[in-house]
Amino acid sequence: MLRALSFISVCAVIAAIILAMHDTTATLKRWIVEDPDLPPLKVAVFADFHFSSLRDVQALADLKRQIIVEAPDVVLFAGDYLGNPSLLNQISRIEIATGLAALAHPRPAFAVLGNHDNWDARDAWLAAFASTAIRVLENKTVTLDIADQTLCIRGIGDAYSGYAERTPIPDACGGAVITLTHDPAGLLLDETPLASLSVAGHTHCGQIAFPWLGALIIPTNAPPDMHCGLYQKNHVGLTSAGLGASIVPIRLGPDTAPSWDILEIN
Repeated sequence: MLRALSFISVCAVIAAIILAMHDTTATLKRWIVEDPDLPPLKVAVFADFHFSSLRDVQALADLKRQIIVEAPDVVLFAGDYLGNPSLLNQISRIEIATGLAALAHPRPAFAVLGNHDNWDARDAWLAAFASTAIRVLENKTVTLDIADQTLCIRGIGDAYSGYAERTPIPDACGGAVITLTHDPAGLLLDETPLASLSVAGHTHCGQIAFPWLGALIIPTNAPPDMHCGLYQKNHVGLTSAGLGASIVPIRLGPDTAPSWDILEIN
């Protein structure tokens, strides 16, 4: 009897993995956040594309249809654009960055690099984005006027690949700040975490997570409550599950499904 149950369990796991390898449909996760320092905003968050094939890049057309319906005020890209480096034999970094800019257009868009982008060719990715309307914020802060209020977007470099630096919030920003980074560990550089409403990716919410056991590995020094979804540390933070897969083309587990996010700030 036990042997039969074990066999059934193994078959179930194998079937789940096969389904996970073929199900790349991105879902939208919607989060409602209260923040008295921020104007009413709708923020789109995209993380961890890990583009590995032309089909992955072409899937931006489906996301574009979704984002048109949502009509966010700001679009944030949380890093890890490259998955398989061999893709660069078919399409350039500039073409990938241009596709992301088209996804965000005509909304103001900001980005940071992820560990895979830094490991691939950091300067080349910075140059690729510089040719688009997307502003890359590596340890810097910019301001924009939105909803009749000044809003600051602060970007922090990726902690996992060693590019995070403490980036103080300018006094002129007041409390109207959104912080963007790749590895959520980078959000803990301030003396009082979190210093603002914050957004990250990197963890894939575990990418492969089994019942009872949970995720096999989550490569971050951030504490467990920052590994997936919304959390509260002085301010609200969001760690997006993201869209692609790293190392192996599998996402397994309910929280790990490919997704992008809308933050509705009241």
